[in-house]
Amino acid sequence: MIGNAVAASRAEEPLAMSREAREEEQWLIRARQGDGAACALLIDRYRARAVRLAAHVLRRPSEAEDVAQEAFIRAFRALGSFRGGGRFYTWLYQIVVHLCLDRKRAARWTAEVAEGEAGSLACTEGAHAETRLLVEQLLDELPPDWRAALVLREVEGLEYAEISSVLHIPVGTVRSRLHAARERFRAAWQAVQQESENV
Repeated sequence: MIGNAVAASRAEEPLAMSREAREEEQWLIRARQGDGAACALLIDRYRARAVRLAAHVLRRPSEAEDVAQEAFIRAFRALGSFRGGGRFYTWLYQIVVHLCLDRKRAARWTAEVAEGEAGSLACTEGAHAETRLLVEQLLDELPPDWRAALVLREVEGLEYAEISSVLHIPVGTVRSRLHAARERFRAAWQAVQQESENV
């Protein structure tokens, strides 16, 4: 019975996705023509996701909003070059990740994180706050390109082909980065757990 329900919901997914993709294409056509309402709708639809992605890749939430805003500006300026081979959000994510990695390469990035900024993504209430802080700390230890792949897959739910498109790397490299990121994260998590058990 559960298997039938899952199969039925999967059968409906392509229809729903294609309907959403068609609707998005109409908004993109209008945005290319300079329709401010269409641009606003695209921003409303993807702003939170762009900010969340930037915050996870940068690990400096205070800069995530700026990166997302800059990404939308660049996307709308270059909207004529968007060929529509994929979804708009995949193209937007390419821009967000590129901007984040550029910021991390900048000389000023090596300056100290402002006091109190680290961990500001963490929830401050509830039983899961400590775990969330630990997860964020362990994510900080991953190389930025591994973290970007992991966040795109585990947080944003992108498929391997979409991650490949966003990061401009082959699908095989996506798989290897995800495997390496998961292994390093798992090892660090287990080390922390073992350390806490020995205390």
